[in-house]
Amino acid sequence: MKVQNPELGGAARSIAGRDAGRLYIIVGIGEEELFLADGKYRRAEKPKRKNKKHVRLLPRFYPEIAERLGQGKDENSAIRAALLQLEKESDASAQK
Repeated sequence: MKVQNPELGGAARSIAGRDAGRLYIIVGIGEEELFLADGKYRRAEKPKRKNKKHVRLLPRFYPEIAERLGQGKDENSAIRAALLQLEKESDASAQK
C-alpha cells in the first residue's frame, strides 16, 4: 500500500541525504517540507526539516504519539520505541 499524503504521527524513511535509510516519525507538516523526529538524534523539540520529495511515506501511523505531541508532552521515548518496533518488523519481512 502506498501512502500519498503525510499525516502527523506517520512513519517515513529518508531516501536522500546523509540520513538515507533512517526511519522517522512525522511531527510537523509544512508546504514543501516535513518535520521529522527519531527520538534520539532528532528529538521532537528540534525536528529535522526535510523536503517531501526526499522521504518515502510508510503505511504505519501512530496517532497516540501525534496526539501527545500536540499536547506538548515529551514523546521521544515513545518515538524511539515505535521506530525500533517498525525496524524489527521490516527486518523480519525482508528475511522472508
